[in-house]
Amino acid sequence: MKRVLFKTAARQLGANKAATLFMCAGIMVGIAVLTIVIALSQGTKARILERIDRMAASDTFTVRTSPWGQGGGGMGSNSGAFLLSFEDILSLQEQIPGVTAALPALNARGTVTSGKSVMDSVSVQGVVQEFQQVRNSTVQSGSFFSDFDIKEGSRTAIVGPAVANHFFPGENPVGEMIQVEGMQLEVIGVLTSRGATGKGSNADEIILVPHTLFTKMFQPAGLSTVTVKVDNIADVERLADETKAFLEALHPGQEIYVRVPMTTVGTRQETSRTLSLYLTVVAIVALLVGGVVMMNLTSLSISARTREIGLRKALGARNRDISQQILFETAMISALAGLTGILLGILLTILLTARLELQALLSWHAPVAGLIFALLIGLLFGVRPANRAARLDPVTALRSVG
Repeated sequence: MKRVLFKTAARQLGANKAATLFMCAGIMVGIAVLTIVIALSQGTKARILERIDRMAASDTFTVRTSPWGQGGGGMGSNSGAFLLSFEDILSLQEQIPGVTAALPALNARGTVTSGKSVMDSVSVQGVVQEFQQVRNSTVQSGSFFSDFDIKEGSRTAIVGPAVANHFFPGENPVGEMIQVEGMQLEVIGVLTSRGATGKGSNADEIILVPHTLFTKMFQPAGLSTVTVKVDNIADVERLADETKAFLEALHPGQEIYVRVPMTTVGTRQETSRTLSLYLTVVAIVALLVGGVVMMNLTSLSISARTREIGLRKALGARNRDISQQILFETAMISALAGLTGILLGILLTILLTARLELQALLSWHAPVAGLIFALLIGLLFGVRPANRAARLDPVTALRSVG
């Protein structure tokens, strides 16, 4: 039975090539657009996630004891200012599930010397063990501070590439000595270059020291800024609120300010969703137009085949046989259009990504979704013509043709 349906449908579609081509065109375009939408959407999503992973602040938020724009460079020395302590930071990490690290901002400017060379106003930062994890920072040579260095405040330093090139041009500075604010420190590592910060300063003009050593060198009164890293980026806003409430509970009457730097990423995600929605609507409209065209052309085809249908019914064909035949034909057209549309969509996706430097991710989702949509459109818009053909009275059909 299925073989007969297939042969009959193939013969009928081959006999009406122009109508078959028109019926295929609408669905083919819709499926091609749908394939492109899925590929570009997945590619855009993957690109956004990649950028999120590479952004230092994507899974972090910042805590401050004063509003933004009112000073506060990380540590404080004013006796009247409210500041956090290292005990607050430890409690924060221990008491709030989901917080993986808290990085206090210990920043100062100092004079660095080595031999007869001098660098003034070099950024000196006191860091904890989690610095690399929070800042996505790596060393290009040497090593990072050990637990012992951090705990005991050993006189060691990790220098930025600009500092290394200034004092030891063309040499590996690991193992060499420098003086920071008159204190002799051993260089144990060189940071990977990060270049300019975009604020007119060079991020490579930096020296890292253990926070315990920094405290001895600069004697900060406390902490005004802390960067907190979370385990899951989806929990950033919730954990920021919990951190604010937790620290304000530790210090009644004091206000804590938090900032979640997700505006740029959120805008990109919203743009991606809007673009995907727009293109999906275009694809659905194209599919619906293709379905309507198919329904109308199938109805015209039935009008032209009235005698054939009348003869088949006169020879014993049941209503179900006629409707199955018409539905089988529309399904074949949809499958053919769907497969062609998928191939066209893949080809156009490759061309678009090459010409416009877009990022696409082709997977099995696009072909499967496209084929399913094509078959659904074919069956949905084939029901009405199939029912019309099945309800034809054989006597009337034969008489109408003469």
